[in-house]
Amino acid sequence: MSWPHIDVVGTHVSTPVTVYGKVALTPGGELAHEGNRVPDIVALDARRLLVGWRAGVRDALDPTPTDQGAIMYGRSDDGGATWTVGTLAAATAARRHHYVMFLDDGGTIYALLGLIDVGRDRDREGDVDGFPTTMTAKRSTDAGRTWTDFPITVDVPGNGRGVVVAGRPLRYGGQWLVPYWRQAGGTTRAGVLRSADLRTWTSGALAVNPPGVAVEEPQIAPASGDPGTLVMVTRTLDLRGGVSAAARDAHYRVSATHCATATSTDAGLTWSPMTLDENLPNYYVKTFFAADSAGRHLAIYNTLAGPFTGPAQSKPDQYREVLHYKVRRPGEPWGPGRLFADGRRLTTGAARGWDVYPSADEYEPGRFFVVWEHNQTNIRVARLDISREFPGEDLLSGEWELYGGARRTPGGGFVLRSASARDCGATCALDVRRGCDFTLEFRGRVDDDSALNPRTGDGVCLGAKVANGARRLMLTVQRGGVWTIRKGSSVWEKVHSLEGAGRLATWRVTVDSSGVARLYRDGADTGAVWVVQDSRDRPQLTHWVTGTPGGDAAAATVEWTRLTPASPEARPFPDV
Repeated sequence: MSWPHIDVVGTHVSTPVTVYGKVALTPGGELAHEGNRVPDIVALDARRLLVGWRAGVRDALDPTPTDQGAIMYGRSDDGGATWTVGTLAAATAARRHHYVMFLDDGGTIYALLGLIDVGRDRDREGDVDGFPTTMTAKRSTDAGRTWTDFPITVDVPGNGRGVVVAGRPLRYGGQWLVPYWRQAGGTTRAGVLRSADLRTWTSGALAVNPPGVAVEEPQIAPASGDPGTLVMVTRTLDLRGGVSAAARDAHYRVSATHCATATSTDAGLTWSPMTLDENLPNYYVKTFFAADSAGRHLAIYNTLAGPFTGPAQSKPDQYREVLHYKVRRPGEPWGPGRLFADGRRLTTGAARGWDVYPSADEYEPGRFFVVWEHNQTNIRVARLDISREFPGEDLLSGEWELYGGARRTPGGGFVLRSASARDCGATCALDVRRGCDFTLEFRGRVDDDSALNPRTGDGVCLGAKVANGARRLMLTVQRGGVWTIRKGSSVWEKVHSLEGAGRLATWRVTVDSSGVARLYRDGADTGAVWVVQDSRDRPQLTHWVTGTPGGDAAAATVEWTRLTPASPEARPFPDV
């Protein structure tokens, strides 16, 4: 059974409420594809909320349209407990909509809509891909109960994508700014639309992309600790491994990928060149980014996505299933990744278990209402409090379970021995609600060396596994070095060669928000860096040994072990 079989949310996340969950199903109970719902939210206060999303459409010429449909909305006057649902912008045979993003001007709400002309969009085969889009607007002066058209003009050159908006508008530098992306120069690039009156919108310059990378879905916020600088964060399509669909698929299955960021000191008129930010994961799906009233940055992101080819069943098993978040306080580095939401699978095919496309709005200092799409079925809302500290640092919960003949040492460690292909080990559950990024530290030695079979896993001498519900670190210390299983692989490979590696030592592995692992031995950086596996394995920390079928025994002693959230900075290594 995959993890999770129940809905799980983080420590400082409230129980989610479903705003809307009606979908078209096939006779077999699977989703009749409607496209992604991509919701947005505005919080007028702690009780009055407005959510908008796209509801897909199907027609005889194009039975599986994507990124288009009607725009629906939900209103709540009781802090999200109950909702009234309606249609904000209907889909017709001639007109559909790509997106909705809300702009809150002191209680007057503007819905920015991506309008699709179906006749202009439809290709020779009859397909409508949702582009190009024209930005239009509606306005509500009664908290979303009623809407009227609000004419606007948008000065953007014609292009194959039009004007695409996926990030929240921002009042900044005396202007309203709307982050957007479009085609330009043979790729997709990002910038902001600027307006002083909400009626006339002009584009600032587009940021220059990182080499070999296309950008989309920009988000903007004032820089942490520097209100005179604006930060833009975008999703990326990394083409450095090749532009073909097969090359992109291969790259995302094995690589860590990141957001691209740029800064502006003139309210979006110009931008610094974009660079990839290793602190902000991005797997070709929207990363939400915003600042709260105290200057804290918030990023909410998926741990695995990508432009994977083929039908749903060919995509990785963990595709788009987990949302995490991280916070950066003014003057500090980004904190570790934490679980936001991981909902159960409602279907077995397309969109199984998805938690994706978050958006959020602050209603009190450090407190947000967050909306997202679950399983391409439900629009969900929950509260997130980023002002609170986390209790303790230990990520483990419950008691250690010993198996295969393992025994405790007087000091609380483990003695492990296997003379066959049967594991001997100790395992403890991980409290996934508190951590995503993690640091594993343990002190141990190899007592009896066995020959590792990289394909079967027989011969593990001093194994360590950490699974957090989304990723899995696999590590074994052998007498001649350290081995791991990388992302996208099922085979052990050596990442650190060291004769005598099995002697008593303290090992430390940090795994960051992008799944990048770094290995240390007795406080020294070994230089070994790799990307850990994506995995739905049960959350746990396990140490084990495995002999071989021929009786080549493996044995080890673990003196102590601990698992904590990964530090954003190098910490002094503990005395041993």
